[in-house]
Amino acid sequence: MKTKKATGRQPSDFRLSPSTHLGESTAMSLQADAQNAHTKTPTRVEPDRGGLDNTPASASDRDLLRAHLGREVLHGSVGRDFSKSYMRNADGTNSPRMYRFDTEALGRCEYVMLTNKQYAAVLVVDVDQIGTAGGDPADLNPYVRSVVRSLISHSIGPAWVGINPTNGKAQFIWLIDPVYADRGGKSAQMKLLAATTRVLGELLDHDPHFSHRFSRSPFYTGKAPTAYRWYRQHNRVMRLGDLVKQVRNMAGHDQFNPTPRQQFSSGRELINAVKSRREEAQAFKALAQDVDAEIADGLDQYDPELIDGVRVLWITPGKAARDETAFRHALKAGHRLRQQGQRLTDAAIIDAYEHAYNVAQTHGGAGRDSEIPPMRDRQTMARRVRGYVTQSKSKAYRSTSAPGKATSSERKALATMGRRGGQKAAQRWKTEPEGKYAQEQREALSNANKRRSAGGRSQAYKIAAYFDDAFSQTGSYPTVADAAAEFTVSGRTVQRALLKAGIVLPTGRKKGDRP
Repeated sequence: MKTKKATGRQPSDFRLSPSTHLGESTAMSLQADAQNAHTKTPTRVEPDRGGLDNTPASASDRDLLRAHLGREVLHGSVGRDFSKSYMRNADGTNSPRMYRFDTEALGRCEYVMLTNKQYAAVLVVDVDQIGTAGGDPADLNPYVRSVVRSLISHSIGPAWVGINPTNGKAQFIWLIDPVYADRGGKSAQMKLLAATTRVLGELLDHDPHFSHRFSRSPFYTGKAPTAYRWYRQHNRVMRLGDLVKQVRNMAGHDQFNPTPRQQFSSGRELINAVKSRREEAQAFKALAQDVDAEIADGLDQYDPELIDGVRVLWITPGKAARDETAFRHALKAGHRLRQQGQRLTDAAIIDAYEHAYNVAQTHGGAGRDSEIPPMRDRQTMARRVRGYVTQSKSKAYRSTSAPGKATSSERKALATMGRRGGQKAAQRWKTEPEGKYAQEQREALSNANKRRSAGGRSQAYKIAAYFDDAFSQTGSYPTVADAAAEFTVSGRTVQRALLKAGIVLPTGRKKGDRP
């Protein structure tokens, strides 16, 4: 039986050619089809990685990160039980377990603290948005990928990206110029770091409960299936101020730029500026006194020239003084709130200002565009109004029949009754110290103290929130005097509330405005 000899040719060596057994047209048709099939073969589509590089981080990459951190040891935790990351000392205190970079022990820690209260050279954002399994940048949540792509296009993309291989969650790390703080962790730089982290986190839809404590470790070398896959993108170090500015621009947030220091070309220019400010202050003070008298006499409610409840001031017939009209109306609103025993909140005063300004613009704009001051200036106006109203000595606030206030004779009568009742109570305490009366009084006293303490804590929280809210809206804190007027408490009460909340007001403020 004969066998065919192997030709030694590979399948790729075979080509279609005109055959003697096929017609010429058929052979040419087959050749054309073969060429078309080759050109129409689908090519591999690169997955969407949001502009991120998916080359795994190397040992040299980690050395660069270590050098930037500028530390020889890190506080680490092998697993999620972070209580085991502390050692119990003989005196009963706890100390963090620190791991040196030049040991294998650090490589066994899935979690590390890349920052501490006094020092930070990186910014960490924990993204809790679920993607897909795999651990590649293409497995990130689609929304996260789109944001990262935008950050990269603005040259502010993360330096390191760590991705959970089981669900696509991630952590992003930015290299920043180191920032420092005092032993309590307080400094302007740390506040800027927190603000930048918050803005970046909100943009990436982050986990708001992540607080720069333990994060996934880029230095982990173990085999845990949930260990993050790390990818170094670049080694650029960014200034926090530049980073937060660009991120705010991307997010459409207002920039809280500090008011530039005024420069005057001459002493005469300085004198004129001071005179102008003094005249403006005097004008507003005169306006405040005018409103004070109007409110005291109850004349404002009978004004026949009111438009939508607003008395419009006119520069010329048909042209309204919009700012003065709005400020005057805000003052009236503040006085009414005080008369009614209500809080002089920024929102209420600003609402009154805006309403009056819009009325003046509608009826006396005279073709001018609306030039209502920005929100920061309106908040300053609200504080000025609150100061005028709370310091007012108008007779509208001198009524002896005001609720919650007693006359001199009433106070004397109460004191007398208190002394007489106190004498009888004291006798009962002596004769029956463990009697029913004493026990009831102790219980009542205990409950009263608890309510008083709860009320004090609640008020302290409200005062602290007032300061935090003002800072988040304006970029600066109100004064202690403003808060005291807002909550009708002493300045010392405000200072105690700030101390409890750990809020430190900036230096260089007026005496009495610091805790």
